[in-house]
Amino acid sequence: MMKPSMPGPTPPPAFFIASWQSLEEGLTLMAGTPERGQLVPETVSALRKAQAAGDPPSKLLLRVLAATAFLADDTPLRNLEGAGAMT
Repeated sequence: MMKPSMPGPTPPPAFFIASWQSLEEGLTLMAGTPERGQLVPETVSALRKAQAAGDPPSKLLLRVLAATAFLADDTPLRNLEGAGAMT
């Protein structure tokens, strides 16, 4: 007779933790142009403010991913009509 399989304990959720300094260094390395690299400190500051304002983790992660995509783009900013910094 086989024993019915009992579900095991649910593993705790896994987390990815990085310091703001590490994020800034990573974004600086990934910046697609020098102009975009200059926007990294301002971008990280905006992300920190969003976290302090109570953005839920999922929304903050989406902001980080969007910032990464924007900063890693190698299109010169001056070629984008009406765009300057990430808003």
